[in-house]
Amino acid sequence: MALLDLDLLENSSHTINDQNADDNNTVNITALGSSELIVDGVAADVNSIAGVQTGAQPTFTATNGGEMNIDQGLLNVGLLNNTTFKVDGNSSMNLESSTVSALDGLNALNVEFTGEQPGTFTYDKPDLGVLSTVNFNVNGAKAGDQFQLAGGDTWELDDGLATDAYRDGALHLKGGGLGALQTRVNAKINMTQQEYNDWVNGRSNSDINNDLANEGFTFPGEPVCFAAGTLIATPEGETTVETLAIGDSILTASGETVAVKWIGRQSLRPVAAGEKFQAVRVSQGALGDNIPSQDLTLTAGHGLIIDDLVINAGVLVNHDTIRFVPSQELPAIVTYYHVETENHEVIIANGTPAETYVDYIDRQAFDNYAEYVALYGNETRIVEMPRHRIASRRLLPLSVRQQLNIEDALYAAKTA
Repeated sequence: MALLDLDLLENSSHTINDQNADDNNTVNITALGSSELIVDGVAADVNSIAGVQTGAQPTFTATNGGEMNIDQGLLNVGLLNNTTFKVDGNSSMNLESSTVSALDGLNALNVEFTGEQPGTFTYDKPDLGVLSTVNFNVNGAKAGDQFQLAGGDTWELDDGLATDAYRDGALHLKGGGLGALQTRVNAKINMTQQEYNDWVNGRSNSDINNDLANEGFTFPGEPVCFAAGTLIATPEGETTVETLAIGDSILTASGETVAVKWIGRQSLRPVAAGEKFQAVRVSQGALGDNIPSQDLTLTAGHGLIIDDLVINAGVLVNHDTIRFVPSQELPAIVTYYHVETENHEVIIANGTPAETYVDYIDRQAFDNYAEYVALYGNETRIVEMPRHRIASRRLLPLSVRQQLNIEDALYAAKTA
């Protein structure tokens, strides 16, 4: 681990990468002005910040899979005019405030998501706040980007109602504790009306707040894909999803042959993800006799076909034969693939009926979106097949729960 002392007083930019540092680094900022600190592809812990210039507007950036942890009480530095935290896809930024804070929304704190791959920003508020309020403005978020609260704190709609929480082109969330000795955290997350509608997705206010409490906030348009190595049925036999190409023929569950229109590809860092966005592993035979034919790994939002329903994989988790995959069991970077055909179809993946791409998610979430635009120009719309989709645990039919031995506290309470 390298120990780096950096002078960031002048208007400049300093990059920490594998050319001038180790994989893990400790950074002491000896002077801070309106400069930018970039962590590029490595990890860095900002351990101390001193010599802050009056009116400083610093920028902290994590890029190319980099991880930046700011451990000092940066938010307590009253001389700062505003601070920007940039998360450039596939990277993470963790901001931990000090033990005691006495700020009352004095600083402008900006979180900017950039790049095509999802990133994560996490804030850990002070243990003790004195009439303290922290305000975040969030810009540039795309499908899969996450804003999380640490230390047991959770988000909720700032006015309790989804209809009121979206205003002025942004979703407004609040978190943290109440009372004179607790810090209130506010987030203004800029999004379009359509993105907001996609995020609500028919949920009640109670459902939304429960999901925020359990999973944090993830920008709508989550990836819904197969992991590399998944076997897709074709007229010539099974082939891995990553070797499929545009124009290749694949089989539907009814035995028909359809052509591959496009293969969406997305690489993710499987860390700091709420359950809804974790990888799900369906064990061999979990859904029936040799279904899947071998373990199937896919993202939680990808639909499998059971009893003529499209059921998102994350809803089926029973923590035994179907489980969320801990990030430590996965590579640092995982690549997922989604098969698009002319229509929304049921294809066979590892012997399991599963859906093809349907545009209730955003194609821009995929790394190779530019390829799609070059091929087809404006995005084409795909009508979802006439089957009910189950995207919420509470809507899962009793017959499926019993078949897969799915139990949870909420369901047990409702049926007690």
